[in-house]
Amino acid sequence: MRVVLPLRLVWTFVICALVIFAGNSMLITVQSEPVISLSGGSGHDVSFSGAGFLPTDTTCYVSSPSSSGAILSSACVVQVGTGAPEGGLTIGNVLPGSYVIQVTGNQGDFAQTILAVG
Repeated sequence: MRVVLPLRLVWTFVICALVIFAGNSMLITVQSEPVISLSGGSGHDVSFSGAGFLPTDTTCYVSSPSSSGAILSSACVVQVGTGAPEGGLTIGNVLPGSYVIQVTGNQGDFAQTILAVG
């Protein structure tokens, strides 16, 4: 006994298999955006921690795109393989207001948050 499948049915199976294969390969690469959060310190000192940076980052730096004087000094470290930078900064002599603080990993990934100076 010989089983003959219609050509339309064979093509339906082939297309379904390709869709399932393509769908599975797209679901594998999901990555979250880098984030940072600030926490108060004493006086003008602020600490931060981050998550979601690339695990290949080995260094990081802190800047303020909104004002060159917002940060007097800063320090940033990232443990290789974690994608989690941490550090601190000293607020410069600036007027009260909101300032953007940016942490950038050496692979070019970055996160920003707002620092409110009262």
